[in-house]
Amino acid sequence: MVERPTGTAVRIGVVGAGAIGRRHVQYCVDEPATTLIGIADPASDAASLAHEFGVPHFRSLEDMLDAQRIDGIIVAVPTPLHCKVALTAIRRGIAVLIEKPITEHPAEATELIATANSTGAKILVGHHRRHNPIVQVARDIVTSELGQLQAVNVLWAVLKPRSYFEPQWRRAAGAGPVLTNLVHDVDLLRFMCGEIVKVTAAARRSARGHEVEDTAVVLLHFESGALGTITGCDASPSPWSWDANSGENPNFPVSRENSYRFLGSDGSLEFPDLHLWRYRIDGEAGWTRPISREARVVMPEDAYRLQLRHFCRVIDEQEQPLVSAEDARRSLQVTAAILRSAGTGQTVDPSEIRDAG
Repeated sequence: MVERPTGTAVRIGVVGAGAIGRRHVQYCVDEPATTLIGIADPASDAASLAHEFGVPHFRSLEDMLDAQRIDGIIVAVPTPLHCKVALTAIRRGIAVLIEKPITEHPAEATELIATANSTGAKILVGHHRRHNPIVQVARDIVTSELGQLQAVNVLWAVLKPRSYFEPQWRRAAGAGPVLTNLVHDVDLLRFMCGEIVKVTAAARRSARGHEVEDTAVVLLHFESGALGTITGCDASPSPWSWDANSGENPNFPVSRENSYRFLGSDGSLEFPDLHLWRYRIDGEAGWTRPISREARVVMPEDAYRLQLRHFCRVIDEQEQPLVSAEDARRSLQVTAAILRSAGTGQTVDPSEIRDAG
């Protein structure tokens, strides 16, 4: 990586011009701390996008790296391509922000980590929800105000339209909701509740007949002893999902519902609205006594924007990655354990899925 003069903007290239890539392009253009130096993607739409923002278009990342001085790359290609694209930059010692999940298989994540260790390249993984102030406050509540965590329940249900599946890769292995969507929830649960040590799951693909699942139900065992459940479905109309509840993505209408519930010995929490339920009485508490609800208020901030600024500080060695490659690999191992359990009917320890696809 070529040294950048102090105080100048961080030079960022975006690889992938799909829906999430376009969002990253817009953030790089809007953020004063960054300069968008180009878009790499062989698709004709990518050339149009580059023209729209007045930046060079490249058909490959190699072409962009050869032509430009670059401080960091944002990898926003389909999941099966994450490893190949990220390795191209990492081998040159260039920092990467890789969209979640880090890779399709844990073995690929292991390769990225080993290569980065040898070249010194920084890796930040795009589990962007961790940057949301609501998540930070909720984590503090779960760890310090609920007492002993007993259980957590997550419901994620949406109806993906038929047009979503027009690209063939979204109907193929690696593009189902467990790896594409529920990995977000897995990562948040690990961040807020601790490590997941056992997984039991069932999945089906009856709604559309695609190669990938459309519905999954998961039982999680946390290292702390707490239990958790995730129900995920991308074939049902519903108001219950982080996407609809958090207001984080302007492309999703907001519903004022809560899709997470944390149950502790001293209280419970609805999330993302941050409704804290507990007894405020003298004497013995219990189910026959009135319970009170307290609403916590957090000023919203754009998690993607905060993530990009954090990436700049990681590049400048001012901060360590909030989501390291090793951390993201553990979330990937849990999703791999979910898919393995759903396929075998057996309970799976995520740590045992190290280098298997």
